[in-house]
Amino acid sequence: MNRWRSQSIHHISLALSATGIFLLIAGAVIGWLAPWLGGSIGWLHLFRAPLTMPAQKSDIDSFLGADITALAVIIAVLIGYNISTLQIAGQLLSPALVRAILLSLAPFLICWSMATLVALTYFLLPPTLVVQMIQLILWFAAVVLLMIGYLWNLPWRLSGEHAAQWAIRELRNKPMNAWETTDGYAVLQTSIASASARSDLGTVRAMTQVTASFLVSRQRETATRFDRERYRAVKNLLSGCMQNAAGAPNAASYYLGFLTAGILLRGVAAGCAYDPERDLFSGVFRALRSEPGRLDALWTGVRHGLCRKGIQGDPYLLQYWHYHRSWEVDDPRRMQFIAGQLVGFHTRCWRELGMAHNREKTTASTNSITPTITVTHPAQWHLAEVNSEALGMLTDLYRDIAMYLAKEVSSSGHEETIHPLPQQLLETIHKLVLAIWPAGESEKARTAVITAYERRRDEISALAIH
Repeated sequence: MNRWRSQSIHHISLALSATGIFLLIAGAVIGWLAPWLGGSIGWLHLFRAPLTMPAQKSDIDSFLGADITALAVIIAVLIGYNISTLQIAGQLLSPALVRAILLSLAPFLICWSMATLVALTYFLLPPTLVVQMIQLILWFAAVVLLMIGYLWNLPWRLSGEHAAQWAIRELRNKPMNAWETTDGYAVLQTSIASASARSDLGTVRAMTQVTASFLVSRQRETATRFDRERYRAVKNLLSGCMQNAAGAPNAASYYLGFLTAGILLRGVAAGCAYDPERDLFSGVFRALRSEPGRLDALWTGVRHGLCRKGIQGDPYLLQYWHYHRSWEVDDPRRMQFIAGQLVGFHTRCWRELGMAHNREKTTASTNSITPTITVTHPAQWHLAEVNSEALGMLTDLYRDIAMYLAKEVSSSGHEETIHPLPQQLLETIHKLVLAIWPAGESEKARTAVITAYERRRDEISALAIH
């Protein structure tokens, strides 16, 4: 759901509910307090006007009957609406979240019960003052406004954005090594995977943005020492959310790229350096193995989330560096771990694309079987198409760092210690790329990478001068 729309819906609901509560208070003051004070305060005598005159009797039974009937219809409609919508929500989200949504109905139920009780009391013991009839009218109007306010806000409470915020509220109060035991953890995995399966791109976008922003933010996890439980918490969160991504539209992979970027930074902040045997992203490639074409969209989402200002606000890297500005300059989590994870992720994408190309070639050939690729680095496979695609993914990352991230950092007004970080990130990534690239293999692509690096490095240097 659009962030502005969700906020406006929530604010309108609050305004309607506040107006309803005001009418309840006003009705109680006018109907009960003011007549009682009228005996001692002169100008309040007008609130003691009798409802019936000696020569004339007012018949209010019809009004009270209609009031009570309308109140019964209101609660029947509201409960019927809730049952149908919450049954759907319970199948897709979590019973705990459904209970939380039902609890939000409690203020309305309390106010409805009070209004119904007063109406029934006056039906048995007819009111004697005009202001008591006014009280009934005000309380009926209050119940109507509270019902409209609740129904107005209910779509937001059933939205992916609210589900993600509710789940994150639970995770925020737990250390990472205890995340997997919480209901909020399961809500995020189930909701995002289910939204991908039904191609609900709005829910995928909202939930991935909220979750990724939380993952990037500063938390209590500060140790650089590797901790397997924390590693498994972030790895399994991403793996669970990636289920059904292969069958979802390409845009779903793009939005899941933002979540992947958030997982990368949270894993790095928790001390996870890149290690092929402890791969944060193995679940991603397992989920997309049948559709390797989704990897380009996923990579695009990762670099856009990390480097560009967009639907997530400031680039995640800028947020990450700002939140952790108190770290030491040589802390590997500031730069080295991030570069290592990015290069490892890119190399794994490259490998998956090559393996998919090999499978297609094997399937197309009926007389011969192409040998299985076992070489470590994809550049040695001599697959021009795959190498070209991987080259484009890497040079796009260089471009985003130079053209977007560096500009956002320089114009952000943050501490001077953050300003050189984009160039340092570019240099660190490039050194790691060349360090693992086999000499003499795919030399044309290797030269293109070096040329792209030198160009983007000069752009950042020129930006620093100006």
